[in-house]
Amino acid sequence: MADHVHHPVRPTRPARPVEDGSTRTERRVNIRVFIYVIGLHVFAGFAMLLFFLGQRGH
Repeated sequence: MADHVHHPVRPTRPARPVEDGSTRTERRVNIRVFIYVIGLHVFAGFAMLLFFLGQRGH
């Protein structure tokens, strides 16, 4: 019955502040969102152009 063996708990030291690079991550996310928004608008404009040209043909 090794399930009842308790290991001593070591006291932990307070953690030092960690720089996680959140400003760089936030900047990369903003750039990616900007690219996706521009890309979506370009795609939507192309689709509208195709509909316009298709409607004009008949």
